[in-house]
Amino acid sequence: MFGFVLIVLGGYFISVTNWFGLIALVVGLVLFFATVGIEIDFEKKLHREFFGLAGYKFGKWTRLPEIEYVTVFIEHYAQRGSMVSIDNVNRYSKVKVSLITSQTERYDAGFFNSEEKAMEAGKLIAKKLKTKLLDYTDREPKWVDLG
Repeated sequence: MFGFVLIVLGGYFISVTNWFGLIALVVGLVLFFATVGIEIDFEKKLHREFFGLAGYKFGKWTRLPEIEYVTVFIEHYAQRGSMVSIDNVNRYSKVKVSLITSQTERYDAGFFNSEEKAMEAGKLIAKKLKTKLLDYTDREPKWVDLG
């Protein structure tokens, strides 16, 4: 959002021949096209959270410990906003895929808007890591058959 605002301001300042607009436009474009994500190298057993910019990804690779199982669960969020006498709470959910170790450490492996896509990713990751998949999207968790 901030990148989009800088693009608009940069365009305006360039139109009134202010050179600050060129800087704002370039910074806005960089921020607008920046990405964040998670990568797992299954062959080398590495994991990283990255910041992507212009096709390059920045982030430190860390070794994945032995994964006990993969889990898919729903994470709920609430964002509160208020203005003068109006108070609003925006609630939403994301479906999350995580890798769980025997020491109860959790490594995030993805965020999804739908349970179906998260379950597909969870199955793929569990098969690649040769481990189990726990579906925790309902009140009662259940192990998923990967066969």
